[in-house]
Amino acid sequence: MNLPNMLTMSRFVMTCVFIIFMQQGASGAFLALVFFIGAAVTDMLDGHVARKYGLVTTFGKLMDPVADKFLTLSAFFILAFEGLAPLWMVIVIALREILVTASRLHGMTKGQVIPAEQTGKVKTIVQIATILVALVYRTLWSVPVASTGASLMSYQWKGLIILFVIFSLVLSLWSGSEYFRNLPKEGAA
Repeated sequence: MNLPNMLTMSRFVMTCVFIIFMQQGASGAFLALVFFIGAAVTDMLDGHVARKYGLVTTFGKLMDPVADKFLTLSAFFILAFEGLAPLWMVIVIALREILVTASRLHGMTKGQVIPAEQTGKVKTIVQIATILVALVYRTLWSVPVASTGASLMSYQWKGLIILFVIFSLVLSLWSGSEYFRNLPKEGAA
C-alpha cells in the first residue's frame, strides 16, 4: 500500500475517532475538532501526493471519495442531531453525495474516470469550512463562559453556521446538477 492510499485509509480511522469524540459532548469537543482537521488535511494530501509522484491507483480512485463522504456526512449528521444544522438540508446534501459517488463508482466499473468539476471542489471546501465553523463553535461553547454577552454571541455563531449550511446546500445542488449534466451518455463514444 503506497503513501496516498495509507493517507486515505487513515481518514477512515480519524473519522471513527472523530465520531467517538463528538459523542462525548463538551469533554470531547476540542479533540473532535483536532481529528476533523487531521482528516481534512489527509483529504488534501492524498490526491496531491498521488498525482505528484505518479502513485495514482485504482484503490485510491475508489476509496478516496468514499473516505471523503464518510468524513463530511458523519460530521453533518452529528451536527444536525445536535441542532446545529437543519436535518432536511443535511439529508439533501447526503443524497447528492451518495448519488454522485455511486455514479462515479459505476462509471469506473465501465472504465470511465469522471473527474471532479471545479464547482465540486469548491463545494467540498465549503462543506469542510462549514463543519469547521460548527466545530469551533462547539469547542468554544463547551467551556463555561461568564460574560453576559455569551448568549448573544452564541446566536450569532449559530446564525453563521446556518448560513454556511445553506451555502453548502446550494453548492451541493449546483455541483450535482453540473456533474449529471456533463456526465458521458451511455453508449457515447
